Amino acid sequence: MNTTRRSLLTAAGVTLAAAPVRAQPHTIETATLPAPAPLVVPYLGRHQAGVVTPQPYSGLFASFDLLVETREELAALLKLLTERIAFLTQGGLVPPLDPGFPPADSGILGPVIRPERLTMTLAVGASLFDERFGLSALRPPELVEMTDFPNDALDGDLCHGDVMLQICAETPEETLHALRDVIKHTPDTLSLRWKQEGFAATHGARSGPLGTGRNLLGFKDGTANADSGNPATMRALVWTQADGETPAWAQDGSYMVVRLIRNYVERWDRTPLGEQEQIFGRRRDDGAPLGLAQEHDDPRYTDDPRGERIPFDAHIRLANPVGARGGDAPLTGAATTTRMA
Repeated sequence: MNTTRRSLLTAAGVTLAAAPVRAQPHTIETATLPAPAPLVVPYLGRHQAGVVTPQPYSGLFASFDLLVETREELAALLKLLTERIAFLTQGGLVPPLDPGFPPADSGILGPVIRPERLTMTLAVGASLFDERFGLSALRPPELVEMTDFPNDALDGDLCHGDVMLQICAETPEETLHALRDVIKHTPDTLSLRWKQEGFAATHGARSGPLGTGRNLLGFKDGTANADSGNPATMRALVWTQADGETPAWAQDGSYMVVRLIRNYVERWDRTPLGEQEQIFGRRRDDGAPLGLAQEHDDPRYTDDPRGERIPFDAHIRLANPVGARGGDAPLTGAATTTRMA
């Protein structure tokens, strides 16, 4: 998904198993089919779901301003959000109500909620730790508001927020359903500030491994991402640790960064392919670094100290400034930072 941004995540734990899928009578007996991934993702655990959970096909970010005024009201809101996340991610029957009142659910998923790998990751912004609730001493040291980058054209109404939800699932109607549910249950406690919907590249995914998806510019996106299945790597790059500065409540959480990037595809589609590849530093068809054979080959900047093979202003160099001019550090993937757009 094409998103990035900053805010704090944390949670604590339990697990849940999905029911097995029974083979139907017409199953082809000569084929060995892979076991389907569980449709229900545990919402409790040492870390929040949705951070290292395998990439879904659909996602949505929603930022809210708080309407509560006291710490007690804030606590009640967080409890309510936990209850809604539990129901939406684990599924169940929508309770019937008197038809003279609004229904308990929007109905877009039917009378029974059957999650398809739905995760709802809760984050809080730097503004939560202002003077309103007396929480300033509990703000994690790296949690700050997003700053302007060169060439930014930020709209203040579409930046920051007190609380953020990252909602991911297999279908866009499921993420929209979850957002509508939260908004329905928090009319006097949360006000939607901005939202951004996104999707993962799905072309061919149903017939094979998803692999590295492609962005709207046609290039593979995420080749150098850190391995989310490697616990040691995630401890080093993603999860907050007991370092003497991070508050105890925030340990084993993470920082989230979301930046909304506008792609001018009309101009891009009229740009020569060779120029596009020079801009990215990779071949478009297979994602290999320029001059090399395969997508995951080390760009070998030490062999290109003058930027003749991969220009110094190519995307893959700018996205990995450490070692980009031929230093000792290899391409390591994206670092976790802490901005909230």
